[in-house]
Amino acid sequence: MKTTKFLIMKKLILAFFLLSFYANAQNTYPVIPKPNSLVEGKGKFSITPKTKIVVSTNAPETRKVAEQLAQRIQIVTGNLPEITSQKTPNSISFEDAPALGPEAYEFVASPASVIIKASTAKGHFYGFQTLLQLLPPSVYSSSLQPAVKLTVPECVIKDEPRFGYRGMMLDLGRHYFPVSFIKKYIDLIAMHKLNTFHMHLTDDQGWRIEIKKYPKLTEIGSKRKESMAGHYRDQKWDGIPHEGFYTQDEIRDIVKYAESKFVTAIPEIELPGHAQAALAAYPELGCENKKYEVSTLWGVSDQVFCPNEQTFEFLQNVLTEVMELFPSKYIHIGGDECPKTAWKNSEFCQQLMKKEGLKDEHELQSYFIRRIDKFVTSKGRKIIGWDEILEGGISPNATIMSWRGIEGGIDAAKQGHDAIMTPTSNLYLDYYQSNPLTEPIAIGGYLTIEKVYGYEPVPAALTKEQAKHILGTQANLWTEYIATPEHAEYMAFPRASALAEVAWTKAELKDYKNFALRLKTHFERLKHLGVNYARSYYDITASTLKDAKGFPVVKLENIDKDVIIRYTLDGTEPNAQSLAFDPAKNIPINADMLISSAAFSKTGDQLGKVLTKQFVVSLSTGKTYTLADEPQGYTGGEKYALTNAIVGDLSNSSSWVGFNGKDLDAVIDLGQRTLFNRIGVAFQRASASWIMLPRYVEIFVSDDGKTFKSVKRIEMDTSDKPEYIVQQLNIALGTQNARYIKVFAKNYGKLADSHPGHGNPAWLFVDEISVK
Repeated sequence: MKTTKFLIMKKLILAFFLLSFYANAQNTYPVIPKPNSLVEGKGKFSITPKTKIVVSTNAPETRKVAEQLAQRIQIVTGNLPEITSQKTPNSISFEDAPALGPEAYEFVASPASVIIKASTAKGHFYGFQTLLQLLPPSVYSSSLQPAVKLTVPECVIKDEPRFGYRGMMLDLGRHYFPVSFIKKYIDLIAMHKLNTFHMHLTDDQGWRIEIKKYPKLTEIGSKRKESMAGHYRDQKWDGIPHEGFYTQDEIRDIVKYAESKFVTAIPEIELPGHAQAALAAYPELGCENKKYEVSTLWGVSDQVFCPNEQTFEFLQNVLTEVMELFPSKYIHIGGDECPKTAWKNSEFCQQLMKKEGLKDEHELQSYFIRRIDKFVTSKGRKIIGWDEILEGGISPNATIMSWRGIEGGIDAAKQGHDAIMTPTSNLYLDYYQSNPLTEPIAIGGYLTIEKVYGYEPVPAALTKEQAKHILGTQANLWTEYIATPEHAEYMAFPRASALAEVAWTKAELKDYKNFALRLKTHFERLKHLGVNYARSYYDITASTLKDAKGFPVVKLENIDKDVIIRYTLDGTEPNAQSLAFDPAKNIPINADMLISSAAFSKTGDQLGKVLTKQFVVSLSTGKTYTLADEPQGYTGGEKYALTNAIVGDLSNSSSWVGFNGKDLDAVIDLGQRTLFNRIGVAFQRASASWIMLPRYVEIFVSDDGKTFKSVKRIEMDTSDKPEYIVQQLNIALGTQNARYIKVFAKNYGKLADSHPGHGNPAWLFVDEISVK
């Protein structure tokens, strides 16, 4: 018995030691994305004024990498290291390793030297990025740091990316961004070992690239008279003209700059839809005999290119100039969200369909894409298109960018086509990342760092052979509601840091808690780089549990275990003197209350936003229930979120239960016949996110759980204004005595024609059902 206890105690001590060592190691080796292999050492290498950079390879591109390293050291220390081909003590060496893959590198740091081995300059560049991340965060500063000691912890790293395509998209069509910011965006892409910069250059709201043969594209198409103010559903405009485009010399400069960071710039020229800015410049390219103007309305325009020979000549000429500017293997041609109204009403299009044997307008779109594909292929390039180009038949040489989910990527791979995974659910960075009421305006949706990190790019539905067609993954930053570089940075980071690990690191090595430890150091780097990153990492989550007696208690959590969570019980904002949450002692909920909490540093600084949660204790609290239709998701993560005492609100950790196109049909078992006279239930409306109030709510009661009697029906106001609300119903029923209660809420149904998502099923978001 004593031996058993001793062994158990020994294992616990060892586990504690390993856990402590592991956490410390992550702070010592905080590399993002996580390397495939890292063996730790005990010593460290110090960069001193005598340190030299050795380039033993003849590759001129690697020497340029060495020059970037030397310049970085000079900026923060004032000392410019000598670059030499001769081996020397106290050096950082770039060496050839022909057996390594094209993006692989090996990194060896000892007290005597740092050696970076690779078969290509790109591999050396990624080793250089790892070196920077192993140095103190102040190495990223733009000014002299006299107090900083540049030391590298001893280690051996062997690393290479999981995917060959690792991208970030920036939408330049909706808002123009200066070249200086684009270069900063490229720097951040490269820092994260991403290798593709997708430039969305044209859309209904603006044409942003100079085309010599068609000067009106920028003279007219790059300017709109105003932009939408607030959300799309507000239907308001700011009255402020917006314009801007990139000259061909600026494009060449951007492409060259990206190449210096081993990033490939890929252009996107939208067709056949999202063409209204081009039609404003050259109206003869449309199917309607009318004058167009650059769109001031977000969303999808019915004004599309007409598939006649004049249009194809125009697009071929445009793409020829674009391909002369961009040496990339891929040319993105859009292909998404192309309404068919103009084609259906066009006599020319209908005759063309008959001539070509096309059964519908979807096949006409496929015909359009095939024409462009054939031309681009003849120039030695390949097209990428959004997953709509699958409709009507995929073009022979096309690569699919799967955005409406993962189905497009699955279909493409099963047909033998390459695909890049970029689903809205996990990789659309224009979605809210925290409480919409406290966040800058966004298009809608809700996407946390953790959800980005949790994405798996290879669908389980694919075989091993089919999975080879998944080239990689990309995050998209659409800018309808993003007008400044600062806002763009806020939306992109640190979620793009999570994408980097999804794209680079082997799936079996990923660990969100481990990533979060390294992210703390990464924030310091972003600060030195002047990046306006979001602080949603410090958001508090609240969940309910049951204590030993079955009563509800509240657990407050943050991924960062070093923070102090402070809270109040009356809804007032917490401060450095408020109650500190003890993880060993949850907060008892013995009455209705309003808990406000936030993360604080040990020095008393508030790190994140305040989370305020309402808790309601009732006869249904903690009771189980059945649902006629299982929801699409419990966004709060709790199976019984409808009776967990947390009242739904618009904060990040809301425990909403979401039904996509389905009704709420919940039956709560109170355990025995119980007297009650009131039902409370909450619904959310966020129309931009396709979340609508129900058509009506009806309450039923039963003694046996089989035969139900209706006792109250409430008709709901299903308009979509204001944009974000929680509709809290407090339904008086008169005195009832029953065991079972059914709460039925009729889903809004398909979204109206006036809604951007028209025709799609609405979401129904429901939360706490309280019985009193």
